[in-house]
Amino acid sequence: ESKINGLVLLNINEYETQLLGIQNFKELSLFLTILKTFQQNKSNSILSQTKITIPPENLICPLTRKVMKDPVIAQDGNTYERKSIEEWFKKGNNTSPITGEQIE
Repeated sequence: ESKINGLVLLNINEYETQLLGIQNFKELSLFLTILKTFQQNKSNSILSQTKITIPPENLICPLTRKVMKDPVIAQDGNTYERKSIEEWFKKGNNTSPITGEQIE
């Protein structure tokens, strides 16, 4: 079992874990172990030559947590991926996925 200190956990937020596809502590532990291995070997790694860009939060659909390709603004004033918000309403939801307020 890998140990993770509090300082490391404070530097990883929910948004980042979702972007990385981390869903539980076991996956987080594995990710940090892999990252540590890369860091130890960074002089020999292509990772040291790679620039990683994290997209701004306003480009991420709140339903899919992925970068939007076809964004639309719903009645609640929030922006969603068109297909995702359409599926939300097709499932019988009549409220905002973010605020919970009723949408007509």
